[in-house]
Amino acid sequence: MGNSYAGQLRTTRFEEVLHNSIEASLRSNTVVPRPVFSQLYLETEQIIFFMYGSESNSPPIPYQMKPPPEGCCTTDGFCQAGRDLRLSTLASDPFDVPTGFMLVGVKSPSLPESLLVCAVDHRFLPDERGHNALLGFSGNCMGCGEKGFRYFTEFSNHINLKLSTQPKKQKHLKYLLYRNNQGLLVQGAPRVSGQNAFHC
Repeated sequence: MGNSYAGQLRTTRFEEVLHNSIEASLRSNTVVPRPVFSQLYLETEQIIFFMYGSESNSPPIPYQMKPPPEGCCTTDGFCQAGRDLRLSTLASDPFDVPTGFMLVGVKSPSLPESLLVCAVDHRFLPDERGHNALLGFSGNCMGCGEKGFRYFTEFSNHINLKLSTQPKKQKHLKYLLYRNNQGLLVQGAPRVSGQNAFHC
């Protein structure tokens, strides 16, 4: 029924444009009215542009991260306060992890062999089956100790991820971290197995 209704709307619009075009040509001896099919086509293009902001086959606008505040550290593997976040460096350091938070390894595109250590509220992480994560983000920097990051974009800036695409927690918060028998912080199993386990 929905298809037939849409078809009726298109037919009605075509008849209206055709009628207006004929009427305009009868009333005017000097102005050549715009052809019906061009008029309908251009209207459709304008609607598509209005809905999507550009032509549907145009490339997406590249993501540009907010520039860091002047004087901040921008070194890969370090937060903007200049503190090292790499798991290889922090493995033996003691951490005061707030109640309800978990240590998570962040994948940085500029340091593919390293994980960056952060603390994330477990409610914003999926369970073992990859479900039940709350929308949003709540995390702390384990380098400088800054707390209360409410947006993963803001947190990504603080830990210098330097991303070329929109920051998404399901892409970068990859591994749980835990202490092994020697008391060293190590990488656990991947936190999620599928792309849809997290919600942004």
